[in-house]
Amino acid sequence: MKKCLLTIAIYLSCAHAFGQSTSLLNLINMTSLNNEQAGNNLTANKAWALQYGEDQNGMVVEHYQTTGVVQNKKETIILGQGYKTANGGILHTISYVSPNPQDVINLAGQAKASLLIQNFRGSDKDYNIYIYESILYHMVVRISLNNDKGVIDITQKQIFVE
Repeated sequence: MKKCLLTIAIYLSCAHAFGQSTSLLNLINMTSLNNEQAGNNLTANKAWALQYGEDQNGMVVEHYQTTGVVQNKKETIILGQGYKTANGGILHTISYVSPNPQDVINLAGQAKASLLIQNFRGSDKDYNIYIYESILYHMVVRISLNNDKGVIDITQKQIFVE
């Protein structure tokens, strides 16, 4: 019995150590936050650190990377992208980039639980592309054909109320 418990404990710790550093639900939830709130959410558990910020089209775009990981294995989350609506609101886009395509595949596998429906599957010269939709979000998943990178972009949708 002790052997079984020890084996399970080792397996769970290894699975946690090599898993991606966020969940799809966490990424989706961050689309409704401003940069400061989303940055605090990421850095609260010390798994992510701000690398740099830049101004793009009048918006501050911040790049966060995982900490304590070798450079070529670091995951990146990009906050602050999006666009302004006619009524002055901002529809945010969160981007997740990983050098390990399996991390992106694992996150995309969580789409069904997040009520996202796959609307498109295809490819171009560089990526396999998958598009998921819900009434609130648009998600594009890109996995490089040479297996060196995966990207997820989640964008809020504008909702019209009559």
